[in-house]
Amino acid sequence: MPSLRHEHLVRINDASNPAVAWLTREQLWKGLLHTIRAPQALDNSIDAADVSEQSCAMLRREIRRGVVSTLDEVEVIAGQTLVIRADPASQFQGSTLTIRIEEPAPEVLFVRFIYELHGLETERTEQEDQARRRAYEASDIERVREARRHAALLH
Repeated sequence: MPSLRHEHLVRINDASNPAVAWLTREQLWKGLLHTIRAPQALDNSIDAADVSEQSCAMLRREIRRGVVSTLDEVEVIAGQTLVIRADPASQFQGSTLTIRIEEPAPEVLFVRFIYELHGLETERTEQEDQARRRAYEASDIERVREARRHAALLH
């Protein structure tokens, strides 16, 4: 199966930019978890998302877009990592998105996004892959914005 791997970082706390609110690791984690539980806050094409099963280490979601419904599973490593696994019945089975908080120094927070995609078209151009990477990065920046909005609401 044709695949694609893409990885990038988003800086969360930046002392050189005082206009952006400083987040604690806990606030960031709660905000990222919110984006998993309510993905429609990031993606207007999602009509509804329901958590069908949940434990401290995993949750299963059903995401509906019109009449199309997909299932995915999210592995939760509390305070650190979220791994979204694509619907095993979909063309993208085996694909994952890993969202990991990194803290190389106290309060210096980043979020690393790692896409491992399977089931892509065999015939595709580098321009198509670049467009896909840019779309993922834009989506991830919006995910961080939504995590920040959620953190602000909790205060």
